[in-house]
Amino acid sequence: MPDHYTYPGTEVLINIPGYTDSEAWKEAETAIIGLRARELALHPIPGDFDLPHLQAIHARLVEGFYTWGGELRDTNTGPEGTGMAHCLPEYIPAESAPDFGALAGMNHLQALDRDEFSRGLAWTWGEITAIHPFRDINTRSQFVFFNQLAASAGWLIDWNRIDPHVFAHARIRAIAVSEDGIDALLCPALIPFDAHEEPDGGSRMLPSADEFTRPRAAREPELLEQELLAALERRIGDRN
Repeated sequence: MPDHYTYPGTEVLINIPGYTDSEAWKEAETAIIGLRARELALHPIPGDFDLPHLQAIHARLVEGFYTWGGELRDTNTGPEGTGMAHCLPEYIPAESAPDFGALAGMNHLQALDRDEFSRGLAWTWGEITAIHPFRDINTRSQFVFFNQLAASAGWLIDWNRIDPHVFAHARIRAIAVSEDGIDALLCPALIPFDAHEEPDGGSRMLPSADEFTRPRAAREPELLEQELLAALERRIGDRN
């Protein structure tokens, strides 16, 4: 959506290197953010898993490419083609505070079994998806943030088992309906992880970071819904 973040008459975000061609801009953006995501998998940014921590991750991902890294957006946004809206920009700090407060109240999901951790992570991810703090690069910032949170709580997420398009569909569904789709996708992809026994465990996340951030062809919404409903049915079956 064109706004003051974009070059006039285009949807290309104003960027430090000066790309104005849409294809060249997106290719360069994907490359630099993919590189930074891999760096952060190996060397996470310390933080309290709150809004400032997410802002610091966002700032690092877009450093040298966008001037607004880590800054909360000041324009309205919404999931493209859905008619839904994210949190209004003026309410982002106030609306996100209870979500991050709830995460802290859950002790950042420490010492939970697979089922409890998956449900807690899914709820938090759904809430932050609705907040959508930044003009862009929200998905990739949350990817880094929540992978770091998972590792700190003793879990790795095997993203090779999750289609990014289906996961994006589940996140949009979380805004309007429920986070249960996120939970259904995350739970079977969780791998127990002990940072003391495997201090370089971040390296195991590198293939996942590459896979999740690479460009890919769009998929039909009807197929995404079918796959998500199938995942939900499996999750219900696993609980019974």
